[in-house]
Order: sequence, then structure tokens, then C-alpha cells
Amino acid sequence: MSIGNKIKLLVLPAVFLFASAMTASALSIRVVEGGVPYVEPRELIEEGIRQGNVDLLHQAWRHYEDSLVLFEDGKAVEDEAKTGYLELGKIYFHLSLLGYSTQSEFDTAEYYARQAVAKNPEDSDAHRALGLVFAGRGAFLDAYEELTLALYLNPSNEFLIYDLAALHLALRQPIKTIEYLEGHNHKNGWPYVILAMAWTQQGQRGKAILNLFKARKLGFSGYWVDTMLAQLSEELKLPLNR
Repeated sequence: MSIGNKIKLLVLPAVFLFASAMTASALSIRVVEGGVPYVEPRELIEEGIRQGNVDLLHQAWRHYEDSLVLFEDGKAVEDEAKTGYLELGKIYFHLSLLGYSTQSEFDTAEYYARQAVAKNPEDSDAHRALGLVFAGRGAFLDAYEELTLALYLNPSNEFLIYDLAALHLALRQPIKTIEYLEGHNHKNGWPYVILAMAWTQQGQRGKAILNLFKARKLGFSGYWVDTMLAQLSEELKLPLNR
């Protein structure tokens, strides 16, 4: 069983998996010189996460891995490299959640994250990247150590709160997840999905549904929301996933 499937069993028991189709209208596609369509790689990640779309995540992966190779060859600037190692960690984590991460991707993401930490031990993003890689691998205690350190170094980074909240789900500590996230007005849908998973672990289906609706209201429909609503709809015999 893959690490991703182990996490799904911890977070979403008895959930069936399905592939989400990519909708071009959701991405800001522009044409560069020569008539080549181009999508911002961060948008690919956002849509890949929202839709559970492995192809989009892999497209973004190739972009950031290439940027890090260019940096090592002296053909890219340091800011691009810093973005690259963090995004590779994030992509690896979400590929793992979907059950599609590989040993090669782990090796690559870990290599660049460890390089970043070694070069700047006080860089919060470097520790976050390594923490996400550990989390995707299933090394949850190591991930907790790195993400906690990252938050200490940058306590204003709300995304680290989401990372730690999700990590507590994998550790079967939904109360900690709820303590991190409940009662806040989040700007995007992912933390509400995490909250829904936590309330599901607590057996509070009503609260889980409310948080899924909040996520969908913020435009975070797609794989995670649809999958959970489908499961809850079947369990409660209610038409939730409309």
C-alpha cells in the first residue's frame, strides 16, 4: 500500500477515488511569443490540489524541477530556486495524498529541501518544504518537527497552520486540527476541507458538511469536496453533492 493510500485510510475511510477532468476555464491561460499557451505553474498546483488532478501537479513539478536544475547550472536566479524547492515539497505532499508519489519524486524533493536547509538553517520556507516532504513520506513526527520549526521562524505564515492542522489528521489527532482552524475566517477553501476531515474523524457529520459547503462557496469544489460529500451523501441518504 502506498503512503498516499495509508493517509487516505486515516483521513477518509471507505472513500472511493475518481479522476477529475481539467477545465481550461479555471486556469488563466495566456499565449507567449510563438503562439505557445502558458499557464502559471502556481495556478497548476492550485488547480491540481483542488481537482485532485495528478497531471496538473506533474506539469508544475516539471517546471520547478527544471528551474532548480537551471539554478545549479548558474542559469537561474536564487529567488526562482527558493520558490522551486518549496513548491516541489508541496507538490510531493499532495501527490502522496492522492497515492501517486514515487520514490524518485521523494528523492528529488528531499534533496533540494535539505540543500535549502543546509544553506540557510533559519529559512522558514526551507523547513516547511522538508516538513511537507516528510509528511508525504509518512514520517509524521519528523514532519511535525520541521513544520513547527518553520512556524517558529515565521509565525505569520498562515499556510503553516494549515500544514500542521493536516498533519494532526494523519496522526489521528482531530481535536488538535480543530483547535488550529475552527472559528477563523479562512481566505481559501483548503482549511475548510481539512476541518471537514477532522469533524468526520470525530463523527460530527453535520459540522463536516457545513465546512465542505464553506469550501465550495470559496470556489474550492472538485476532488476533495466532491469525494467527501459523495461519501456523506451515501451514508446519510441525502442529496448533498449538487
